[in-house]
Amino acid sequence: MTPFSLYIHVPYCLHKCPYCDFNTYALSHIPEQDYVTALLSELDTVSREPHWKGRTVQSIYFGGGTPSLFHPTSIGKIIGTISRCFPLDPLAEISLEANPGTIDNEIAELLGDAGINRISLGAQSFQPKVLETLGRIHSSDQIVIAYEILRSAGFTNLSLDLMYGVPGQSLEDVQEDLNVLQSLRPEHVSAYGLTIEKGTPFYQSVKSGKMKLPPEGLILEMMEYLQEFLPQHGYAWYEISNYAQAGRQARHNLAYWNRNDYLGLGAGSHSYYVTQFGKAAKRYSNYALPVRYIEEANACGHAASWHDELSQRDLMFEFFFLGLRKIQGVTLASFRDEFGVSVEEVYGNILEVLVDQGLIKKTQARIHLTEKGLLLADSVIGNFAEIDFEPVVPIHPSRDSFR
Repeated sequence: MTPFSLYIHVPYCLHKCPYCDFNTYALSHIPEQDYVTALLSELDTVSREPHWKGRTVQSIYFGGGTPSLFHPTSIGKIIGTISRCFPLDPLAEISLEANPGTIDNEIAELLGDAGINRISLGAQSFQPKVLETLGRIHSSDQIVIAYEILRSAGFTNLSLDLMYGVPGQSLEDVQEDLNVLQSLRPEHVSAYGLTIEKGTPFYQSVKSGKMKLPPEGLILEMMEYLQEFLPQHGYAWYEISNYAQAGRQARHNLAYWNRNDYLGLGAGSHSYYVTQFGKAAKRYSNYALPVRYIEEANACGHAASWHDELSQRDLMFEFFFLGLRKIQGVTLASFRDEFGVSVEEVYGNILEVLVDQGLIKKTQARIHLTEKGLLLADSVIGNFAEIDFEPVVPIHPSRDSFR
C-alpha cells in the first residue's frame, strides 16, 4: 500500500488578516478541547475506512488559521492518536504553521516534545510598514526572536514565509527582507505574491480605490529579484513560490504537487485519493464552519459535506495543473505510464501553441514552464483544461454518497 499525507486544519486565529480568504475565524475564546475531541473522533473513524486503513503516513501538516494557538499537549495528543491509528513513517515530516507572536521558550520545547520536527513561521516581511499594511499582529523583532527560540529548542528544519507585491512595498523593502532572511538561514523559504481575493477587506479597498496595488512592472522586479537572490544564496527554486536548501524541500507540499493521496481532517479540509490508477479519483471536503464540523464529527465520526468523482479527463488536467508548478515540470513518460497515451495525442495542438509562444519548453523527456511561462503560470496552465479526448477506457465511477 502506498503511503499518504495527512493535513490537519486548525481554523482559529487571534486576528484575521485583511487579505486572507482561508477558512479561518478570529475568536477571543477558542474551543480547543471541543475541536480536538472532534478531530480525534474523525481520525478514529477514517482510520477504519477501507481506503485509508493500514496505510503509512509519510507527512503531517498542521495548517490554519494559527495552529500554534493550540497548546502543544493538544498537538501531541493528535500526533499520538495518529501513530496509534496508522503506521507512521519513522522519518515522517511533521510540520506546524506558527505565528511569531505565539512562540516562547516553553512552547518551542513542548512542540518538539510533541513530535513536531518542522515549523513554518509566518513572517511575511521584516519591514514594520509592510507588516502594518498586511494587518499582521507581530513585529519584525518578534520574528527574529521566535526564530532564535526555535533554533535554541533544537529545530533544524525551519521555513519562513515572505510576501511581495504589497501596497506601499518597495523593491528595497524586498531586498532588505532577503538580507535579513539570509542572516537567519532558514532551511526553506516560501515567497508569495499578494493576491486580492473576493470577499476580503483588501478586495473591497482595491475595488473602491482606497488601496492601490504596486505597478505590474514593480511586482515583476520583486519577483525576478527573489528568483535570482535565493538560488545565489543556496536555495534551490523547486516550485513557483518555494525555495529550499539541498534536501529540505517541503515533503508534504510535494505530495500535493505530485498528486499523491492525502487525507484532510478538520473544518473545511479536503481529501483526495485515487480509486483507479490513471482513470478515476475521489475528492471530498468537510463542513467549513467549525461549529458544524464539531457537531458532525462527534455525532457520526465524519464531517464530509461535499464529494466529487474525478474522471480521466480531470486527472489529465490536474497532471499539468499541479505538476507544472514544479520548476522541473513533468515527464512525458509519467503521463504515458499513468494514462496509457502520449502527451502529444491529447495535448499536441496546445503544446505546439505554448511552445511557439515561448511559455513552455518541451524536450524528449519532459515539459516545464519557461521563465516567461512562470510569470504567467496560472493562465498558461489553464490551457490544459481544453481537452478534446475520449478516455482510453470509459469510466463510470459510482456516485454513491460518501459514508
